[in-house]
Amino acid sequence: MSSLDRRGSDFAAAPGVTAAKPGADSRTLVVLAGIVSSTIGCVYWILRAGFDNPAAPVIRSIALSLFLITFPLAARKTCVRFLRTSELWIASYPFLWLAGLGITALIGRIVPVIGFNPFNALALVGLLAFALIFVRWLGDQSILKAFAYVAGAAAFGVWTAGVVWGRIYKNPLYLESLITDGKVHHDTLNLSALGNMLRTYHAATTGIDGLSYVPYHWGSAWLFVQWANLVDIDVLRFYQLSFPVIVIPLFFGGVVALAIFLRNRRAATETRQSRLSGTFWAVLLAVSIGIAPLAGMEAMGVWTSNILISESYTIAIPMALFLAATVIAWTDDVKVEGNDLLSARLAPTDLIFLFVLYPAGIALLGYLKISLMALAFAGTCFLVFRLRLYRRTAYVAALVVCAVVFYLTYRQVSQPSHNDGLAPLDYIRLFVPPPWWVFFPIVHLLWTWVYTVFRLRSQHIYDLGELRFAIVSGRLIDVEFLVFIATVGVIPGLIIHIDGGSAFYFSDVQRWLACAMLLSWVASTGASIWPQRDVTGRRRVVGTIPTRALLVAFVSIVAIGSMISNAIDWPMAMLMRNVAVRQQLYARSGHGEVTGHVRDFLTLRDPAILANGLAASPNFSLVRELESIQQLPVASRRRLAVFIPQSDSSYWNILTRPKECSFQPFVVPALSGVVMIDGMPALGCTVTRYYGMGSFVPRRRAQAAADTSVQALCSKALAIGADSVIFMRFPAGVVVRHDIPCSTGKAGD
Repeated sequence: MSSLDRRGSDFAAAPGVTAAKPGADSRTLVVLAGIVSSTIGCVYWILRAGFDNPAAPVIRSIALSLFLITFPLAARKTCVRFLRTSELWIASYPFLWLAGLGITALIGRIVPVIGFNPFNALALVGLLAFALIFVRWLGDQSILKAFAYVAGAAAFGVWTAGVVWGRIYKNPLYLESLITDGKVHHDTLNLSALGNMLRTYHAATTGIDGLSYVPYHWGSAWLFVQWANLVDIDVLRFYQLSFPVIVIPLFFGGVVALAIFLRNRRAATETRQSRLSGTFWAVLLAVSIGIAPLAGMEAMGVWTSNILISESYTIAIPMALFLAATVIAWTDDVKVEGNDLLSARLAPTDLIFLFVLYPAGIALLGYLKISLMALAFAGTCFLVFRLRLYRRTAYVAALVVCAVVFYLTYRQVSQPSHNDGLAPLDYIRLFVPPPWWVFFPIVHLLWTWVYTVFRLRSQHIYDLGELRFAIVSGRLIDVEFLVFIATVGVIPGLIIHIDGGSAFYFSDVQRWLACAMLLSWVASTGASIWPQRDVTGRRRVVGTIPTRALLVAFVSIVAIGSMISNAIDWPMAMLMRNVAVRQQLYARSGHGEVTGHVRDFLTLRDPAILANGLAASPNFSLVRELESIQQLPVASRRRLAVFIPQSDSSYWNILTRPKECSFQPFVVPALSGVVMIDGMPALGCTVTRYYGMGSFVPRRRAQAAADTSVQALCSKALAIGADSVIFMRFPAGVVVRHDIPCSTGKAGD
């Protein structure tokens, strides 16, 4: 394929032309992402009013977020000053954002090793960098526009907080809910158990019955553990607090960053560079919040909450978008010395990228989210064949390396027991009402359709002949790639069963890729939602408005109404859930009744009453005792194992939602940070094949007295490297604990 006109495709670049430098738009992204992060942190602190609520973890989480947000701009300036270049892919904005994530993870990993935490230095850099960028950004804005930006970002932060905390997954009162009635979602316990085992034993396991490896995409858990080391917070509270504060701005920041990057590539060939318009942000809100009522989107399998409650998806999407932008930046560098990728000379650094860095990126996505790895590899294959790169040995060899990496990574992160075989139309049969099946391809893939239509119109393509010519000439590579990703993403949910509706994490990827690509063109055209001027420079009057604008206005009113309703729905759900817990605790203290009124949040904040309610709750002593174990140093925890006999009903019935017997074992490793032995569910429990349970041997007989003997317990403890067993029971809420030193084989009372 010969050189392609950059203005015709997001993935084509004219030879010798490099991307424009990130400027005011990147500063806007930093400021808005920082405000969203700070808002989420403030909402968390407010929702915990009246409970144990130190401000330090909130501030530290926000500070780490600000460091990650500002690092790409600061690092790029450093590259320009010291490396004398801003054009190489290694100095590109997306790659530097990836580098910042990697650097903080590496620092967090060595903190427990060296016994020193440099977080204060990182926090200071992040705060100062954000302050400087904010001041410079303010100088580019009018007072009214700056206020609108700040208020809008804060409102968006409240909405995202509502989405992530409006359900029972990771809400700020998760532990209080566990103590009060045990009605919490097991996903958070599973993830916390996995993270704790990575933190304590450096083992990818949930630790419910020893340290057997669990094939799972545990990359996000590993990353969060390193950040938890930096922020100095336990893993469960990281998922409650730090994950939303740090990763949610990263998620939407990744979408906007890719859009700015693609726009700047096209802007490099243009004489002017437009600023982000109101239309730009309106489109982002429409894609994120939804332009149809929540019930309608749910019926089409378009789930607003899942993008933020799935920690692996929320971190994997920006990683994938940054990786995609880095690949495009690399192709720009290669084509500087040739007409296209086939004729360009590959330098040693290019070969390192092809054979090391890019395959490593594929593997990274696999450890973060299997769906992203599968789509990234499929997309790579598509581009290699579509651009005819198979005619050059280096690209074919690199593709083979990627295939090997894909296979090896898949073996490590996918559990064979999850293979349910063929299940035709599984996703839509389970989650889409039959009358709506015919609308599924349109609504579920809406933004792919929108982008496709937009690009066809922008290329003045109005019939199949023109479309065929545009495809053959390579003017629509971006559309072809997006449609391919959308098609491949839908297929898994239509042919196999993926537990819990997780096929969504294949089919939803196209939404965010389409969003970034659409936003890049909106930014390029400088489109505005405000009234336009006519050719004489005067604003349009009613008589000159096109009739089609009336239809657009009518549809917009409906869409805006739905967006407003959706934007209110999740924060209200978040408040109602918070108030429900408070009312239960007040009722246990004899100070009120459960009314379900959101307005009661303002009055249910007395620390003494809430503390009394917690102390009177059935799981109070159990939870607090397990949490106390996590206060021990990691080196001490590594030598421990916990055992709770099946006869202890207080523990083995702590989770009260239906069909939760499979997930009771997660409570110990999630709260204590210590591995459990002989912790499989009781005989008679229908144990799920998911959540890593297939890595452990199911119980084939009831637990006998011999299984609880010192010899039996110490034998299992010593087999996993522990030399002490904590034998625990909780009769009637009272803690009974025996520490068994296995080195002597005697129980200590």
